[in-house]
Amino acid sequence: MNRPSEFTIQDLLPDIHSQFTIYEGGPVGKENLYFVHRVPYLIPNSIAVSNGIYWGGNFNALKKLLVNNILNATEIRFFLGYSGWSERQLKDEIQTDSWFVSENDFKNIFSVNDETLWKNKLLQKGGKYKLWANAPGDINLN
Repeated sequence: MNRPSEFTIQDLLPDIHSQFTIYEGGPVGKENLYFVHRVPYLIPNSIAVSNGIYWGGNFNALKKLLVNNILNATEIRFFLGYSGWSERQLKDEIQTDSWFVSENDFKNIFSVNDETLWKNKLLQKGGKYKLWANAPGDINLN
């Protein structure tokens, strides 16, 4: 959710003059554009994910909203690619401490600070995770 790419919507869809940032979604399906949002009443066929967050929907409706500059960055976020796991893979990775689970305690995940999200979550988790809070994004720079 917090790793902006070098691309904007206009880079990927030149006929839409919009500067929404495209975020890194994950290593799978990087040739596809995905989006999550909070405006299902503007984007038909959206799928409820959790607590007022929706995935996808009618792309033609989305294009009209973008062309008419109706959406803002606190309502929608775009991603190239996604993260995916095989059956039980994520559960197994969580059990081996490859991941940690954190509740979404943001009122609006679309307006979190990209620069500090990960660090703040690690500090909030505490314990052994505090050590990683100041690690650089590129561990090779450490």
